[in-house]
Amino acid sequence: MAAADAVPTGGSARAAGPARAVGTPPGARTLPPGGQTPFGADPARSVRASITQASVERAFAILIAVAALGFGATTVPAVLDQLPYLDPVWGPVVACGLAASFLFVGASVFARGLAQVAQIVCALLFLVALVTWPLTVREPIPADQVPWPWWLCTVGSTAAAMGFAPWRATVYTALVPAVYVVIRLTPVGGDAGVRALLDGVYTAILSGAVLVIAVVLRRAATAVDAAQATAVRRYSHAIREHATEVERVQVDAIVHDSVLTTLLSAARAETPDAEMLAARMARNAIDHLQAASDGPGDAPPVPLLDLHGRIADAVSALAAPVRVPPVTLGGLRVPAIVSDALASAALQAAVNSVQHAGGAEVDRWVLVEQRGTGVHVEVGDDGAGFDLAAIPAERLGVRRSIVERVVAVDGSAEVRTAPGSGTRVLLDWRPGAEATS
Repeated sequence: MAAADAVPTGGSARAAGPARAVGTPPGARTLPPGGQTPFGADPARSVRASITQASVERAFAILIAVAALGFGATTVPAVLDQLPYLDPVWGPVVACGLAASFLFVGASVFARGLAQVAQIVCALLFLVALVTWPLTVREPIPADQVPWPWWLCTVGSTAAAMGFAPWRATVYTALVPAVYVVIRLTPVGGDAGVRALLDGVYTAILSGAVLVIAVVLRRAATAVDAAQATAVRRYSHAIREHATEVERVQVDAIVHDSVLTTLLSAARAETPDAEMLAARMARNAIDHLQAASDGPGDAPPVPLLDLHGRIADAVSALAAPVRVPPVTLGGLRVPAIVSDALASAALQAAVNSVQHAGGAEVDRWVLVEQRGTGVHVEVGDDGAGFDLAAIPAERLGVRRSIVERVVAVDGSAEVRTAPGSGTRVLLDWRPGAEATS
């Protein structure tokens, strides 16, 4: 089961007349004609920002992994050549520790939560390797060689730019070239003279460019995420206002078409047949007004057994089988608006499971239980599951189609899932002082 995008359903009103679609409870909301949303494409469905905070961080993680593993592999010969000049204990320990941090960075690509930790570890271990270089050297290296940390300065600075806060990364980016220049000017670093300064400037320019690019991209991604969140929030507010306006227009139409027509017919009734027709029109107009003005709270409470049957009928039409085991339910009755919210949320969860959890081999079920004075609905499967934390903020399928529907009637909804471990959606409602049971 995954977080499928749901089409907003707030842009419609109750039927203007007493006739309703079969199986639709009083006050139920439906899509506008044609199934289209009132303000065009839902930002949750059609607006997919090409640059987001998550995508930028993902790209950074891949970039530093490639750089660490690539530069690390090419530096191995230089490290092996210089091992005879280094301390037999500390030298290999430093080199192996830095190599392990590079492997950690590479592995973090597949575990997003570890990416920043790996980058910080890599940057710190490289700084340790650079600063302790004089302590690892037993005798000066040959003049035609450079200390092996030189080949990895850019990797360390890049890891710092991606793992640290901007001000810490700036300090690191300035510190590494300075330390390298000092080391190269000493005999244990090769006593390089002017070349040491040139190498330091080169490292500072390259590392600074990486830092600037990282900061700019992150700020741009943050701005895009903020704009996306604002668009989705405004869209949700707009469809709610649209629903209210549609209801007002429909009630106005009923008053104009039914009530005024009835009054005109009554005023012109001059025969018994005309008077009887006017009376029938008046009764119809009253029925229309009453149907239009009925709120969800005016509908009679729904027995829990009817809610169970409604969910069973709805999921039976899905493309994959969904078990709804028969259970012994008491005489609990829930408000019609609560029944509608629970049934709609359960159906959406089952639809998500059919679409994303796997094929017909996946076991799917819906349980409806009475728990004390409340009701508990569980929609589950043993399919693919998904990482709930990885769902982008602009994806509103679970949040709006399932969670918000239940929360709106003072219930609670919880999604329990993990990749490869199936999914369970738990819906609960307990009556308040105003509930009918």
